[in-house]
Amino acid sequence: MIMNIKSIIISDYLSSLKEDSELDVIFPLLLEAMGFSVLSKPKETKGYQQYGKDIIAVGIDEDGIKKRFYFELKGGEDRNINSHVFNKQDGIVESLREAKYVDYSFSNKRYENLPLKVVIVHNGELKSDVQQLFNEFLDKEIRQSGKVEAERWGLSELTELFDKFLFGPYLLTDEKQVQLFNKVIINLNAYENEVNSDFENLLDSILQKSIKCFTKYNRKNILVFQTIKLIGFIIYSESEFTYNNLLIAKKYLTCLVMKFWYWVLKNKLDIPNKYSKHINEIIGFYIFVISKYLEKLSKFSLVYGGFYYEKGGRYESIGYNIRTFDYIDYLITFSGDFTDSIKEYTKYITNVITANPVLYSPILDIQVNTIVLILNLYIKANDFVNAKFYLKEVLIYLQWIKCHFDYLPDANNDIENVIKLKVTGKKPIYYSDSTSPMLAILLEYTAILDMEEEYIIIRDLVIEKNIDLGLFIPYYSIKEDFLADKENDLEEQLFSKSFFNDGFQKTIILKNLDEKKLTFEEYKQFILVQKKEFVYEYRTKKAGYGFLIDIAHIYFRTPFFPDKWRCNID
Repeated sequence: MIMNIKSIIISDYLSSLKEDSELDVIFPLLLEAMGFSVLSKPKETKGYQQYGKDIIAVGIDEDGIKKRFYFELKGGEDRNINSHVFNKQDGIVESLREAKYVDYSFSNKRYENLPLKVVIVHNGELKSDVQQLFNEFLDKEIRQSGKVEAERWGLSELTELFDKFLFGPYLLTDEKQVQLFNKVIINLNAYENEVNSDFENLLDSILQKSIKCFTKYNRKNILVFQTIKLIGFIIYSESEFTYNNLLIAKKYLTCLVMKFWYWVLKNKLDIPNKYSKHINEIIGFYIFVISKYLEKLSKFSLVYGGFYYEKGGRYESIGYNIRTFDYIDYLITFSGDFTDSIKEYTKYITNVITANPVLYSPILDIQVNTIVLILNLYIKANDFVNAKFYLKEVLIYLQWIKCHFDYLPDANNDIENVIKLKVTGKKPIYYSDSTSPMLAILLEYTAILDMEEEYIIIRDLVIEKNIDLGLFIPYYSIKEDFLADKENDLEEQLFSKSFFNDGFQKTIILKNLDEKKLTFEEYKQFILVQKKEFVYEYRTKKAGYGFLIDIAHIYFRTPFFPDKWRCNID
């Protein structure tokens, strides 16, 4: 029963692959799993004449002899070989002749004397109208000299190979994994804002069994990385080409990367090692997918209210808010560190905010993370004019809703609470705004940006309305004896927990001991003293993937730790 399910999944998946963007990415994974040394891949030779050699590899053939292999890939419209595909320009005939007559120059000269085998790889069928001609062409044009071997790997052969070397050995090793994977693919588009728990369970099943010693570089360990790459690619492929919805890929691959990076940290693989190449490929593919997602949304970002969905229903104002804040989160986190011109990029962010003024109006306290990202970007670009303007607009909004409607963004970060507030005009029982971490953080920005007038306004509002200001401080800044979770360090918790609780909430008092209001200068001195209250050396940042720290905070809705904004204190 398991094999039948696997074969159907694998065959359906493989038959949907297109050559340029899919088949030539995943096929090298199969070759590596089979023990081949892949010397050249399509993405490395795009734009150059390939002479019938999409992929060049060296490996042991079925007869036990080590050989050179030239793989020519045909996918998409060419996946089924008929008379047209066989004879057309850049078709089968042309590719095979080029592979036979044009040699590939190997850097390792030992490979040049190995026997040669040319393989046509296509994720479809060999049609009956050309079957005899195809076989005779191989015999008379390729094999006749006795120097070159040739064969064809079609859909049935690929299905068997993927089952044997990729799916079988690791991904679908038992009935439970088969069922989980099947459910994930079937229900991929069924959950609007959440990741299917079956997907999380599948990843846990694969990774938790693999927390082991990785000092040895062997095929079994490599399969772990290849499996994660394969799962990520399938999710992306289904999202992009089946559902035309990269939001699916974004949320599922973010989940995958969070679990994967936690696993990397637990295995101490964040330092340079023999597996770094595979780690970089997985993170690199994630960056590629998110970049495509952001690129697709960019056409809406500069249109006024571009993320507003007119058919979204009575609560679309809330959906529009969440959608826009989420877009900015990923846009700044991914693009901010990789842009060539920080000033041009900051100008673009300003235009996005202008087109989407909802970004001045947070409805959940956790959206302070987005505000911090925006302000930090402006400060990094030395654009203090826009930094001050944006902060002032946000503070004006918060003051307005508190004074006129007696509420602040929900500190429980529950969208259901916000909906009930919108419908009834009254805060539901579980709505929490008596303590405001958001105002505590934004007040520190008034000191960083030297905005005395705004400080005084918010200080007086806090005192008059009896608002508690609370900041979450991880215990790592005080004493690790207080830690509840002694098995995971701060980063390992950050990448694995939706509720980070190894810390305490520090109450900020805006009065002196004699009950006088803190002046702006007194408050700035207080903030200056707090600069090093929490300092942490992140392994993730040292590994070159600091942006993943922000993604972890965003994905798990964990408030940024104080070092995120206090790094700006001068």
